[in-house]
Amino acid sequence: MNKYDKFPAKIYVDSFLKPDLFIYKNIFRDALFQINYAQCIMLNEQSIINDEEAKLIFKNLYKIEHEFDFDNLEYDAKFEDLFFLVEKTLIEKIGVDIAGKLHTGRSRNDMEHTMFRIELRKKLISLLKEMISLIEQLVARSEKGVSEIILMYTHGQPAQASTLAHFLCAVIEFSLRDVDRLINSLNLVNMSPMGAAAITTTGFPLNRERMANLLGFENIVQNSYGAIASCDYITSTYSSLKIASINLGRFVQELVTWTGFEVSQIYVPDGFVQISSIMPQKRNPVPLEHLRLKLSLCNGECDKIINTMHNTPFADMNDSEREVQSEGHKAFGFMSRIIPLLAGFVESIQINKNSVDNRIKLSMATITELADSLVRDENISFRQAHEVSQQLSKELISKNISLDDVDFTIFSKLFEKLVGAPLKMNEKRFKEVCSPEHFINVRNLPGGPSKQSITNSLEIYKKGLSEYKNIIVKCENSIDESKNKLINFYKNHS
Repeated sequence: MNKYDKFPAKIYVDSFLKPDLFIYKNIFRDALFQINYAQCIMLNEQSIINDEEAKLIFKNLYKIEHEFDFDNLEYDAKFEDLFFLVEKTLIEKIGVDIAGKLHTGRSRNDMEHTMFRIELRKKLISLLKEMISLIEQLVARSEKGVSEIILMYTHGQPAQASTLAHFLCAVIEFSLRDVDRLINSLNLVNMSPMGAAAITTTGFPLNRERMANLLGFENIVQNSYGAIASCDYITSTYSSLKIASINLGRFVQELVTWTGFEVSQIYVPDGFVQISSIMPQKRNPVPLEHLRLKLSLCNGECDKIINTMHNTPFADMNDSEREVQSEGHKAFGFMSRIIPLLAGFVESIQINKNSVDNRIKLSMATITELADSLVRDENISFRQAHEVSQQLSKELISKNISLDDVDFTIFSKLFEKLVGAPLKMNEKRFKEVCSPEHFINVRNLPGGPSKQSITNSLEIYKKGLSEYKNIIVKCENSIDESKNKLINFYKNHS
């Protein structure tokens, strides 16, 4: 007989079925048993199995789950996967006439996508809680950083003075949008395929809504073909996670820039510094590099999953099943390591005030407000004011003089030369409008860096956080209630 004539061929076992069993038993076993318990209860409620049969099935499923040595389970060619092993074990305990009824009206097709959704839901909830914890740390550091002045950059060049709180509020905003995207993905994941069976549901009087309820799902996937064929719950999840990893990666890269000797905007405490084995002076903020790396790896894992779905048939297929699901979980693993470290780094941020003050002076990062003030005080157009300020900065840069040290008469003469009218602004007013504090305080529109603007923004963010936390708590409560229903059935029938 040809070595390929009998299932399973050894090469198939070694290359796929053995590794697949490892994934199944270690990642999806709990979900498999939850589905079996829920199916047993629903079949009983629908009078497809009687009370005694339900009691026998549930009790022995519980024994299998808690007494069978799954940890040391090796692949057995008699069973294609864990589903068949559990079914066969149940049959051995209570007979095929009763155990065989558990699979009434269902298929591995709807079961497996339900398993995948249960585990993905768990990952999403955990990630969302971690993200919210990070945002809370960003909010806390922003509240402390309302008056901590920093230098903001555009195109890699010094641009304007602002505050640490203003910068972190931008991070809070995209993080809240990331949470919103992830919650939308959670809503797609949190739908039950059970009852779809292989493709077209079943002629048995199953209760799909009850199955969803017993498994903690918010709704059912309405169309039975979509329940086993659609993979947008997967692509949506990893698209949302990919965007979050990109956003956080850009934040981390900015922090890397800020720690550089040439910028020196923040001081990194020793707990986040590694030394050189040869250069005594080196203080390397290596944790930031690890964060950047892990975020890139997370991004890559997300791409892997999304790209795997590309050009696959719109049907039940292995391309969206256990192997790819478990690969995707690696992205969540990276984020669970990234977020606590990043939150700790945010908490530790110390502004290097002397360096910031010096660079603001040398870069003339407040000169935009000089132009704005000339418009208000001198009653000239912004373009005229811009020309005066631009010519002043050009001259000062050529002479390596800061705005603080400029001879006011030079500015006065330059203004009169370019505008054709004497300057009304006095030297005291000039010094005031060129100060970083004034620059920040007058920028009090919504979203600006002034203290009041930041306070208002933080209140909005806190409200959004509270709403998101309530959504997650509601989802967790629904899952906990569903598990309690399974436990109570066991207690009442044991």
